[in-house]
Amino acid sequence: MAELVAAVPSLLAADQADQHYADAVRTAVAACAEDTAGQTCYICYGEGDEDEGLVRGCSCRGENGFAHVSCLARQAQVAVERRSGPRFLRWYICGLCEQRYHGVARCALG
Repeated sequence: MAELVAAVPSLLAADQADQHYADAVRTAVAACAEDTAGQTCYICYGEGDEDEGLVRGCSCRGENGFAHVSCLARQAQVAVERRSGPRFLRWYICGLCEQRYHGVARCALG
């Protein structure tokens, strides 16, 4: 039993978690940069820029599904706060195509 307890990683401090999130977002944006060039976020209608680029990690096709990670996170947070619809599933499932996020977008959303 002691081996199992020792194998569990400790929780991150808030500043460490923020850094891991920022690293995950940078990685996701860099991996999606070629596919998202010239697209707009379907949530805020903003373009990807040097502050935060866009990602798409779902099954959306065409010009659908491009979003800032911060917009996806806020959308999921609002769904949980309103206690309506899929709530916590918004952290894992796209609101447009209703498919699970995958790859670097999934990692960035945690």
